[in-house]
Parts: sequence; C-alpha cells; structure tokens
Amino acid sequence: MKWTRRVSPVEGYDRWAATYDAQAENVVFVLEAALFTELVSRIEIEGKTLVDVGCGTGRHWKEILSRYPARLIGVDPSHGMLERLKASHPDAHLLSSPGDRIAGIEDASCDVILSTLALAHIPSVAHAMREWSRILRAGGAILLTDFHPDAIQAGMKRTFTSGGETLEIEHHSTSLERLQEIALDERLTPLFVDERVIDESVRPFFERAQYLEAYDRNKNVALVFGMHLLKTP
Repeated sequence: MKWTRRVSPVEGYDRWAATYDAQAENVVFVLEAALFTELVSRIEIEGKTLVDVGCGTGRHWKEILSRYPARLIGVDPSHGMLERLKASHPDAHLLSSPGDRIAGIEDASCDVILSTLALAHIPSVAHAMREWSRILRAGGAILLTDFHPDAIQAGMKRTFTSGGETLEIEHHSTSLERLQEIALDERLTPLFVDERVIDESVRPFFERAQYLEAYDRNKNVALVFGMHLLKTP
C-alpha cells in the first residue's frame, strides 16, 4: 500500500519546487489561471506597488509584469520556491516570510495584494487578512484565488509525488461566506466572487491521466475560487 504523508507547506513546497512549473495537465492550475486573468483585468496595475503573497515560483509573474507595475514584491516561506523564482527573475525583490506575518513591508505601503492558491495553507485566515489589510493602502485591492472549500469538503487534497513518496500539503477549509465576513472585519469589502467547477472543459485532462472515475465522482464540484476585495477608508 502506498502511504500519503502529510507535510507542512514549507516542507512540501521545498520538495515540490523543482517540478512545480512542469504541470501543464494540472486541472487546478488550468482553471485557476483563467480565473486569475479575469481578476487582474478588473484593476489598474501599471505604476502600482504589488505584493504577491505566496508567490511560489512566480507562476503568474509574466502576466503581471506585462501590465507594468512600478514594483512587484514576492513573499513566500519556501526557500525552494523562491530560488526557482529568482532563477527566472534575477532582479526580483523577494521576502522569505509566512503569509500572515510579512516582515519588511511597512503599513499602508502597497496598492495591490495578490495571493494565488496559498491562503488555505495559512492556519488562520483572520491573521492573514489582518496582515494584508495592514500593508494595503486605503482604496487598494486584494486579488485572491484558492483551492475551493467545497473541493476540500469533497475529500480532494493538495498532493504531489517526490522521491517515491506521495505528499499531502497541509491545508485548511474556510467557507466563502466566512472568508467574506473575516474580510469585512478588516475593512476589506468583497466586490467580486467567482468559482470554477470540474466540468466538460477539463474532462480531457482526467482522460489522459486515466482518472475518469475521479471526474465522474467530482463533476460539478467547485475546484477553485477567485475574489476581488477593496480596502475601504
């Protein structure tokens, strides 16, 4: 029997970093990428200061930089992921910090916070939202995507294989309703919420992976969500 070992986000992403970007058939990535593009199109980025919390290898950085931000800061606790990002963006400004305790960024000093597929790895959403609100200027935006709580409740996990092991990265479920309540407590008003479900558009990925049983079992389950938040005065 193959056992799945549950690991912390830092250990997991340090192990996953070498192969993280080689996942063209990852259904989560495919659905999330389209949602991220929709979110980014909602705001002005040119000339702004952006902080990418849980930046990882910089999977979205090409798209972000094509919109000409004045400054883009990457924040991630995984040294392995930051090393991969630095290899592709040698001049990147990177901080090794957890997403709920971002050392080195001053209060009200950024215009946009991005966080993609990272929030559920932070044990306390409230602590994360409080920290993000701290560094965000009034009128600033948060663009957030993540693994959908419905997918977690359906038993789906954040797993990958490395060195013959199957590893599950710790993640936590927070309903979208509760997430919005927490955001409002920190003066972060939800302007837009959307989700992407497992549907016919991604069936070919399951076919090629010979995993149609999982497709049939989880069809119409929401896999990822996106949210645009505005910081009010």
